Amino acid sequence: MATTTASSFISSVILQPIIVAISSAVYSSLLSYEMVGNLDWRPIAICATSDVLVIAADHLKDQEVVTGTRGAAVIKRFTPLARIFLALNASLLVAALSLSPPQATFFTAAFTAPAFLWTTPLDVSRIGAVLKRFIGANYSREVNKDHKPFVIKRVPGMKAFFSGTIRSCGVFFVVHSALQSSLTSTHNALPWTIAETVLWSIVNRTGHCIMSDVRDYDEDKEAGVPTIPVLLDSLLKTRVLLTIVHAAVLTAFRHNPFIVASSCFAIALVWILGKDTPKPYFRLSLHSQSIFIVTYALLLAFNLL
Repeated sequence: MATTTASSFISSVILQPIIVAISSAVYSSLLSYEMVGNLDWRPIAICATSDVLVIAADHLKDQEVVTGTRGAAVIKRFTPLARIFLALNASLLVAALSLSPPQATFFTAAFTAPAFLWTTPLDVSRIGAVLKRFIGANYSREVNKDHKPFVIKRVPGMKAFFSGTIRSCGVFFVVHSALQSSLTSTHNALPWTIAETVLWSIVNRTGHCIMSDVRDYDEDKEAGVPTIPVLLDSLLKTRVLLTIVHAAVLTAFRHNPFIVASSCFAIALVWILGKDTPKPYFRLSLHSQSIFIVTYALLLAFNLL
């Protein structure tokens, strides 16, 4: 592992979570506008801060693994700053949830739990043994210590599935529950519809996750992480698959120029970005949705639509 520096620590634990959270904030803003015709800060804050907490906590945990190396001094120095950053986001999240209906808290917990448990070993047999002993049941069966615990990350294709679901459907349910709006838009936000926006987001977010796996192809293959590129055993097949899916979305929603432009941009990135591309360039893939939502907002603000 490379030595942790001040800039790399801040980038990993603070800047990267913020960059990812911006995409959720933009997407939730569009949904809020489609549903009620304005931007409600509560679901936007919930989605953005949830992203920050999940990603920052995970990256902070990864950074702390290198304690005892040459980067330990940097980690010890900046960890308090990271914890303050997490505390501020947690406070904003609690404030937004406290001002929202209980359903918003339920959906937030439901869709963030898998992210927090992403790499956590879950041994169902041990959990069952503990529960039975706790309630006083007669439990004499010994737990097989050689049994490998269940890890969500190790389920084939699960990373892309969770990313696409949480970062699209999860955001939708949080916004919908916070606003307590109808499942169909009551606001004329042409050319958008809620259903099309969510479906587009599922494909876009899943596609970005798979592109991240393309970037990490060699590492994932060596570590045995069953991502889509590893399962297909080919970056070319992965690119062809992503192109077909994005093209299908483009065709289905061809009446919406913003979805068409976003899908074309995503297809271009599929063939431009690769495992040797510097990581910062993959932020274009991350924001291949946000860029065109912001474009729509600017055109709307200047009455150009």
